Amino acid sequence: MSLSTLPTVAAQLFELVDGDRDQREALEQIISADPVLTARLLKMINAKGEAVTGIHSAINKLGFEQAKEICMEASMSRVFELKNSRIDLQKFWDHCSAVGTVARIVAQEYEPGLATDAFTAGLLHDIGKIVLLQYVGEFEQAIALSKERPCELNLAEKELFGVDHGQTGAWLAENWLLPRSISEVMQYHHDLPRAEINRPLVALVSFADILCRILGAGDGGNYAPPAFSPALAEELGKWRINLELNALQPLMLLCIDELNKRNLTQYG
Repeated sequence: MSLSTLPTVAAQLFELVDGDRDQREALEQIISADPVLTARLLKMINAKGEAVTGIHSAINKLGFEQAKEICMEASMSRVFELKNSRIDLQKFWDHCSAVGTVARIVAQEYEPGLATDAFTAGLLHDIGKIVLLQYVGEFEQAIALSKERPCELNLAEKELFGVDHGQTGAWLAENWLLPRSISEVMQYHHDLPRAEINRPLVALVSFADILCRILGAGDGGNYAPPAFSPALAEELGKWRINLELNALQPLMLLCIDELNKRNLTQYG
């Protein structure tokens, strides 16, 4: 199997942590060297009603973390070039971006210590699906099976291929030398009890994934009815998150508002 390599830009972005002027200058240099990132960043800031033409000003107005998120998203969406795919890849990347966005919001509200890694973990959680789509010619059959039964997509994948997108994502993460906590999110966001390195981060992304499925944010190909597992409910209970629909409404409205700004949901 011929692996796609981690984009140079993404690798550079993984190294950046906000905290001083040098890091912001490094981000500005990364963006300046890539016309696609420059265009994406300026499009995002001007969609907010601004009239910004410079990268420095855009980073200042968006903030370091959001500017970095936009660049990471643009960089990762170019990793795999899939031709003649019957999967709507835009909806897939919308789902991944939405999960990252919601994970960050939930972390900021309930578990600030996870906020730094939340978006990247959410953005990359399903990248194993792209690996399967690229290298397993019948991957669409797994989506069809998930829809027909309906059942969790990872279970359909295991039944048909003997491996699921969590395992393939973790394998890719190892080859890319990504942090083990990110690899764990990829592998266990559908199997929380097996997470050992950073279970709260895995729980955060699993929760964000379910919320995005409820809200119809993008399409990850999973047609099982969204549900909170006992293990996830127990973990979220430590953060005092009440999973009753009425109790979740304020958080969901907050998420909808941010997803609307990014054009990532059917709500508007």
